[in-house]
This record gives sequence, C-alpha cells and structure tokens, in this order.
Amino acid sequence: MPIIKWAGGKTKLMPFISHHYPHDHSCRWVEPFIGGGAVFLNMFAQNALLADSNPDLINLYRTIQRQKTNFINQVQNLADKTFVEKDYYEMRDRFNKTCISGQPLQRAALFYSLNRTGYNGMCRYNSERIYSVPLGKHTELKLDFNKIDYLSFRLSGIELITAGFEETLAATGEGDQIYCDPPYDKTSKTSFVSYDGKPFSQSDHVLLANMLVDAHRKGAAVAISNSLTPFTLGLYEERGFVIHRLSAYRSVGSKPNTRKTETEILAVLK
Repeated sequence: MPIIKWAGGKTKLMPFISHHYPHDHSCRWVEPFIGGGAVFLNMFAQNALLADSNPDLINLYRTIQRQKTNFINQVQNLADKTFVEKDYYEMRDRFNKTCISGQPLQRAALFYSLNRTGYNGMCRYNSERIYSVPLGKHTELKLDFNKIDYLSFRLSGIELITAGFEETLAATGEGDQIYCDPPYDKTSKTSFVSYDGKPFSQSDHVLLANMLVDAHRKGAAVAISNSLTPFTLGLYEERGFVIHRLSAYRSVGSKPNTRKTETEILAVLK
C-alpha cells in the first residue's frame, strides 16, 4: 500500500492492470507518472525506472530509499499530535521556505506530513510553486512504520528521476514494461487535471500516446489509464490500443460530496 494519499490511486484496480503484463519480474518496470506508487508496489519488479515531474514526490521516495531512519526521526518530531489550523499553516510555511537542493530530508518529512493532514490528499501548487493545500479533516499525523519499511525495501536499487514523460519514455526499449497513469482527460469543466501546478492538455495526451506507440514498436509492453471520454476513445483506438473499461471509486479530490464510482479505461498495446 502507498504511504501517501494521491489522486487517482490504482490499488483497487491492480488485478485488472497486472493481468496485461508478462509476469517476468526480471523485466524493467517503467512508470513516467509514479504518483502514489500503488502499481509499482504491486508488480514486484526487481528492476524499475520510476519518474514524475513533481520534484517533491521524487525527493520523498529518494529520501526513504536512502535515509529511511533519518526520515522517520524527522516525521516523528511532527507526529502523534493533533494539528489545529495554526499548526498546519505554520508547517506549510516551513515547507514553502525549504528547498530540495539544500534541505532534502526536512522537505521530504514536511511534504509527507502535509500530504497526510492536508485536504483530501490533494497536492497543489500555485503559479509560483507555493504549496497551497488547506488543512483537511484528518488532522492527526501517525506514522505507518510497516508501510515505510516496505517502501524502502522495494525502492532498494531502483532508479528514481525527476522528469517529464518525454524524457522517461525516450529511455525505454525492448523488454521494458511501461505503465502510464497521467492526469486524466477532463470529464467536466471542473475536472482536476494537474498534479504538479501545470495543466495536462489534450496535445500532451496525443504526444504521450504517440511515444507509447513508438516504445511498443521497440518491443516494450505498454498500458495506460485514462478517463472515458470521446477524445480518449478516439485517441487510443486510432493507434491500435485495445480498450478495457473499468469501474473505479475516486476517494481523493477537492469535492468530497461528488465522489462516486466512475468508468475509466485501460488502453493496452499487445
């Protein structure tokens, strides 16, 4: 299970996703949008390239990979207390004043703590890359040592990079197993389609689909998740993807009263 809350988590869809990949744990597993890491954690790959354009997310994973004990100690200084509004916003201000290059450990601990106590597991930055998620309803921060231990174990020897999908997919080739979980195409005017302060446009979806076709031609196994819209159906069907429709309950978002079971797609190149 992931250690953080993340929009569009795939834990409950794993039986459907894993079914479409060869069960060869020696193949390299590649995720350009690692997010909460649920798919990686359930695929048991021994070799992987995990990427995301959010540097705070990769810094968190890299810190747990390399400095698990120090990370736990940092978070314990904040944990086992109930955050009132003042505490949370003081912590958020501290996070926004730190930098990854100079204070990677402290920033990772604060990022984790904000995620666990912030509003509905959202990750949001403004145009100046200031973290702007308000306090949530679950204001008690508790460490799950088992999850952190397991994540650290699974990340041992794994390559983690801060990169966009273009750079990540350009490094793939024969034998790779690629899974993409990008920001979804909009299903309504209020759909949340940015996880790193930048919108993910339909042009981005087209480029991503084309790069996945290229990777498949080189011998990679490919699958991608997305929302079910006329645009995504046309995008993937025109490129030879096989479309599978899945039901998913979305439990992370900015409007809790709108959470419901939705149909999404898993597009696979065979």
